[in-house]
Amino acid sequence: MGQNTVHQIHELAENVERLAGMEVRQKVMEGSDKITASTKPEKVAAWVQGAMERLEALVGEPTRSQILVNCGHNCARANRAPLERAKARRKEFQTLDEFLQAELDKPPAGMRFQREGDTLYHYYTPRAFTHPMRCYCSLLRGLPAEETVSLTYCQCSRGFVEEYWEAVLGRPVRVEVLESCVAGAEECKFAVHL
Repeated sequence: MGQNTVHQIHELAENVERLAGMEVRQKVMEGSDKITASTKPEKVAAWVQGAMERLEALVGEPTRSQILVNCGHNCARANRAPLERAKARRKEFQTLDEFLQAELDKPPAGMRFQREGDTLYHYYTPRAFTHPMRCYCSLLRGLPAEETVSLTYCQCSRGFVEEYWEAVLGRPVRVEVLESCVAGAEECKFAVHL
């Protein structure tokens, strides 16, 4: 899995502690000390699945969503390449509408978009990516096909999508998670309110 896995789990722990306290952190992160850079992906995914169940049992929806959104913002800042490529593509067009039409016509690999007025539907299609996978997040790539994880975890992707579109548009956007591959859908679907 690599050192990145350990870093992502550490980020989750820090966000849980900051927003829900040390006692909740200790309960949610139980067993995380056994995850190392060499832990098999299936074991990491099983731990994440359990951590999300513990988080949901201990923390109300707004707080647990914010915990994961913060993780997604951190992930986007650490993995800036897709955001920088999108910002560069945006500069090629005079208007937002021209840019969005170009993105609809030729989306980046592993994504697709649909637009309905001021709402852009941003889809992730990890199974159709150049290297098919269950989830773009390395923490869930080992999730068995018959297993699912709560949409709570996908609030992290919501944070990433927010960072992506805020970088492209140069202003805040509101994003909603509608569907997720790890929760059982064929694609991940986000509503980006432009």
